[in-house]
Amino acid sequence: MNLDQVILVDENDAEIGVMDKIEAHRGKGKLHRASSVFLFNKNGELLLQQRSSKKIVGALQWANTCCGNVRPGESYEECAVRRLREELGITNVVLDPVHKFIYQVQCNKAFSEYEMDTVFVGKYDGEVKPNPEEVANFKWIAWEEFIGMLNDKNPMLVPWNQIMNEKGILKYVKS
Repeated sequence: MNLDQVILVDENDAEIGVMDKIEAHRGKGKLHRASSVFLFNKNGELLLQQRSSKKIVGALQWANTCCGNVRPGESYEECAVRRLREELGITNVVLDPVHKFIYQVQCNKAFSEYEMDTVFVGKYDGEVKPNPEEVANFKWIAWEEFIGMLNDKNPMLVPWNQIMNEKGILKYVKS
């Protein structure tokens, strides 16, 4: 199996095929499955990551804890668990799915996100070991500060977090 494939879906989340991950993000993008994770510590702070400069979308921008494209044969939750491990060295976290939605956004001249995204929330107070291939930096931030940055349309934040805020999806994350 090619690990750089994504699951293409229709607007009802029915599988319609697979495609190379890079190709699925070209131009306006092809609708595919993805997971987004928001982890909070015991102080209620959100773990943000600054995406690696090697990312085709959101390079060096700050994002929620992690995101990932669901691979063929993988569930949304399996993707979320895998990406936490691969990006941040985080394991043994209980994740709760809180919302599923579709969004599409042009991220740069060449690439877009067009995703059927399931959002997960969890609690974590352990060590964070970022993979430099995936993550440039990380920080814990107060939820109110994160929302303030989104409301100010801070260009250092990924566009999909802006969309989540505008669509009211973040109310499911921190309820």
